[in-house]
Amino acid sequence: MAKLLLLLAIICAFASFAFYTANDAVGDAPNWASTVCTAARSLCHRPREVAIAAAVLAGLWIVVTFLSSVRD
Repeated sequence: MAKLLLLLAIICAFASFAFYTANDAVGDAPNWASTVCTAARSLCHRPREVAIAAAVLAGLWIVVTFLSSVRD
């Protein structure tokens, strides 16, 4: 369970970084950033929400890891 939380947190963090970078790199010429922002317009304009999800998942990972070490 803890490994799954950590994996999801890392995926969300990388996705947030990709959306943030794509939002800054969008230009007139078609490139990867315009493709990403076209496919996920709301996430591209607000990557902070995905970063918050990553932080919550990382916090849950810390709690689960702590509770499992205390229980053992």
